[in-house]
Parts: sequence; structure tokens; C-alpha cells
Amino acid sequence: MRTGLFVLVAACAAVGSIHSTASAIDAPLPPTPAESLVTDRVPVTGPYNLFTGGTPMTGPEAILYSNTIETGSRFNPGPGGTTASPGTQQDITFDDIPIPNARLGGATAVDVTKVTVGIRRAGTAPATDVNLFWPTATTNVTDPDTELDVPFNPIGTRSLAPRAAAAFTTELVVFGDGSTTLFTAPLNSTLFNGFGSFMLGLQFSSADTNNGWRLTSGADSNGDVMWIYDTDVTPNEGAFEFGPAPQPNATFYIVVEGTPVPEPASLGLVGALGLMALRRRRA
Repeated sequence: MRTGLFVLVAACAAVGSIHSTASAIDAPLPPTPAESLVTDRVPVTGPYNLFTGGTPMTGPEAILYSNTIETGSRFNPGPGGTTASPGTQQDITFDDIPIPNARLGGATAVDVTKVTVGIRRAGTAPATDVNLFWPTATTNVTDPDTELDVPFNPIGTRSLAPRAAAAFTTELVVFGDGSTTLFTAPLNSTLFNGFGSFMLGLQFSSADTNNGWRLTSGADSNGDVMWIYDTDVTPNEGAFEFGPAPQPNATFYIVVEGTPVPEPASLGLVGALGLMALRRRRA
């Protein structure tokens, strides 16, 4: 088993952006003091704890999931492999996206139009590509298989330039334009009861921990678990957490925008009601 680098840092921060329709880097928020401390992740098996970070998001309607309350931490899993045989391929970190059933209105899939991820960067952070992926989730699996469905689907890549500033900042990397469908994700209803879930995965091209995926504490609920896909070991996938308190939960800076996809039966009912109304008007 390999260990990854988990970097504890110190407080809140700033900003930054794919797809061919996305903007680049947004205006930064105020910088924060120096950030440090490294520790390891630990393996975990389900069922997983669902962390509720505060008052869940209630709007706007286009936002399906939002976890943006920044902690003082960031994570970069590194290149994989083992201590005896270091890997060459950057690992991919996956987080669960649990959408409350009340927000889905009975839908079993979502059309995703925009995804925003927060990347925490030191003043000396080198250039890196940010690759984003989405998989579905399957429960009731048999070890060493996990809930992460493989193969997963690429969303796109955003390149971040090297930094030459003293302060840390959080750049918001945006995929999609908020109106065109990036992908349609079927939802798992049993990963967390009361939620429809899929996953999002992030991969850095650089193992330098001056770049890391920002950890958050809400406001939407999220499982205290992350899945790591490592092509340099067998099995390739594993579920992990950051350990007991005071370690933060494995919850990452993600905002997902889009719309629930009505079930075919619901669409048929809507069509039938419309036809009945048309017949009444003609009568």
C-alpha cells in the first residue's frame, strides 16, 4: 500500500478556470499566511460517514451541489506506486457528489453543465495541468473492488501557469459554461441514503505539493471518504480518509451546476397531461 501527501495549511483564500467555453482565472480573494504540515492518508471501508457542514445550499436552482467553505488544508496524492517501487503516473483523487433527493425531485440522473474546483496554490507553485473526470458509483461491491466505477470519463483539462508571488491563493478552475451539457450522470441512490450520488475525479500533472485540491467543510453534505486511482499498483483503486480528528474530512472544493433529468415515466405523464389539455381546448 502506498501513502500520499496530505498538506495541512492555514486558512481561506482566492480564485481561478474548461471546456472550450470556460473563462480563465477569476479575480483572487485576499491572500492568507504561510501554510504547512504533511501527513498520510489511511484506508477505509464503507459504509462511510456523511459529514454535514452546516446549512445546506438552497439555491440558485442551477446549483446541484456546493462545497466551498475552505479549511486550512490541501491535498496532492503524488505519483503513486509503493515505497519499494515508486510510481510514474500521477494518481487521480475522486470525491463523492451526493445530491439530496429533495433537490432532485425524483430524478435518477443529472445533466451537468458546469463544474468548478478549487486549487490551493503556494506563491512558488509550478505550472500544472488540472485534469477532471467523472465516474458513476456502484455499491455492494466485493473487496478489492470499490464503489468507484472504472473506466471513468474525461471531462477536460485546464492548464495553470506558474506562480511568482509570496502568498497562497485558491484558484477556481471552471469546466463548462453553465448552459451546455458537459455530461449526463446516472445517480446511485444507496451510496448515501437520501441522496443521489456520482463522483468527480481530479488529477494534477505535477506532484509538487505547492499545488493541491482545496479541502472544505460544507455547506452541502459529503462523505468522509475519497477514492484514489493508482495505475502503478494492483488493485488500482482504494478508498481512504485522512484519519481521526483533528484531521479534516475528505471533502473537496467542488461546485456542480446543472439540472435533474426526469424519469421516462414522469416525461410520459407530462406529455399525457399536455395532450389532455390540448384536447380540452379544441373541445
